[in-house]
Amino acid sequence: MNIVLHLPYHEALARERALLGETPHDPELKWMLWQTPPCIVVPRSHANYHNFEQAIAASEARGWPVFLRDTGGGAVVQGPDVNNLSMRFSADATGHDRIGSAYRLLCQPLIAMLATRGITGHYQAVSGSMCDGIYNVVVADRKLAGTAQRWKALGRDHPGEYAVLAHFAMFLSLDHDIAAQAINALYADMAMESGVQAPTHINWIEIDPTARADLVDWVAHQLNGQCVRLRNRPS
Repeated sequence: MNIVLHLPYHEALARERALLGETPHDPELKWMLWQTPPCIVVPRSHANYHNFEQAIAASEARGWPVFLRDTGGGAVVQGPDVNNLSMRFSADATGHDRIGSAYRLLCQPLIAMLATRGITGHYQAVSGSMCDGIYNVVVADRKLAGTAQRWKALGRDHPGEYAVLAHFAMFLSLDHDIAAQAINALYADMAMESGVQAPTHINWIEIDPTARADLVDWVAHQLNGQCVRLRNRPS
């Protein structure tokens, strides 16, 4: 069974928004695994940058259409060599390190996948990586996945409670030279420095080089199985 949704980016974004907006009092962990055609995704704030419209037109002419997302950070590449996991859960905003706790919950399935291969994944910023952040999932000091999250208050009937939509994009077999060139060219057209460097990233096939014709679906099934275990774990 194919459990990866293949969606245009605007539909993937709409599904994430719908997931975040589901029944407020439903505490169950929910998730979706998805991919899009090749594109570059940037924070909505980038629309205010110098020469933005001309820059995205030039990027599309190079084969990289640009879309806006709801979370912050920098530009990221999407496409058939990237698997995305979006996860929705409830959280208490009064807890200690609530942002870090949300990221660690999101990344547990991927960290568990790595552990089954005797590999310890950890979190750190990686200078020169696309959309760098302190909760990158990193192997051998190279970025395997990038993360983001959004919080939504559940309203007066649930004071202090939030729905969280957390997301990671995981590199499977991405050509990071081409990806870095695409992002750097986009920023250059907006008269901004980017400095994305291909060697700062790592693909899953470098970690698990076993040849698989069904790599996308295989990784998705592994992630899905770990999500099921996480959902069924005693609280």
